[in-house]
Amino acid sequence: MVALVFGRHAEYVWGLRPLFLLCLLLFVFSLIMGFYLGDRVPGEALDEVLEMLPAIENLSPLTLFLIIVLNNIIKSFLWMVLGVIFSLPSLFFIILNGFIIGWLSYGVQLEHGLPFTAAALVPHGIIEIPTILLSSAAGMGLGYQMINLLRKRSGLRAEFKKALSLFIWRIAPLLILAAVVEMTVMPVVVSLVT
Repeated sequence: MVALVFGRHAEYVWGLRPLFLLCLLLFVFSLIMGFYLGDRVPGEALDEVLEMLPAIENLSPLTLFLIIVLNNIIKSFLWMVLGVIFSLPSLFFIILNGFIIGWLSYGVQLEHGLPFTAAALVPHGIIEIPTILLSSAAGMGLGYQMINLLRKRSGLRAEFKKALSLFIWRIAPLLILAAVVEMTVMPVVVSLVT
């Protein structure tokens, strides 16, 4: 399956699996914590987060699609590259995203119920979240190679080339596909639940 999806990048992706699993565990843990602490986080903080998001009802489907794609690609790339700082930014990105998704999910389930919330999250979990986790795992790989560089075991340049190639040829296209799924599947799934 890895070879089918990632082609010539399959070996590199396979080598990232311990870091990917760590990212997955941190994401799930922070998602649960965000949901669990949902009623303890002040509502004003939620309002501030929501105010930063564009009003989607005023956007055309194409504009919304482009916003989703650009947001995911830019953030994934930025946090992957920043992973060179000893993997810490990539870890922070995963924990923060998981917490915010869990926190927002808590608020949504209060208003619409748990089935609706779960249905709204499923389209994100198919492609988008695993792809973002992979991008963060690649960032952690860069951080590990930076530590090796400081220990005089250089490998950062080769690791960066692999990570950049993976991002350009696999992660970015998968994030575009994720936006298509989100725009087409999510409304159907949510309408089935409601």
